[in-house]
Amino acid sequence: MDDFDFGTPPPEERVTIQRTHSLNAEQEKDLTEAFSLFDQEGTGVIPIKQLGELMHAVAHNPPEHEMQELFAEYDPYNTEEISLNDFLHIMSERYKEQTPEDEVILAFKVFDKEQSGFIHENELRQIMTTYGDVMDEDEVEQFILDGNSNTECKVNFAEFVMMMAER
Repeated sequence: MDDFDFGTPPPEERVTIQRTHSLNAEQEKDLTEAFSLFDQEGTGVIPIKQLGELMHAVAHNPPEHEMQELFAEYDPYNTEEISLNDFLHIMSERYKEQTPEDEVILAFKVFDKEQSGFIHENELRQIMTTYGDVMDEDEVEQFILDGNSNTECKVNFAEFVMMMAER
């Protein structure tokens, strides 16, 4: 009887908050796919200790104090789990504060695996013809030319963001 936690109500008595989000269909799809990589059993929940890793996978790196606040708000009963619904709500709140430039920066960082500030032209070409608002080869080629890639065929992050902001 010593292991019983009197502070945590049994599952049938827990209040589940159905949070809404303001994500667009593409954002919801992308975030749901990312969540499913962590929810391999398809239960709709993951261990809350993986939230930071999941957020990092979608190019968000909240500081430790913010993670602690998220744990307290989204796991008030210390179930050590977080639902897809809660994750979408968290990301919705984060996206509300983003500018279009922030979105470009985050997307670039996802593909800049070495964190060098550069993406190889071939990788950029694949990204722009596969994800999001798909571009045709001529548009991508113009982007790469405008992006002023260096002699190693790598596109500079800062120049890319400025170019995207002008569009």
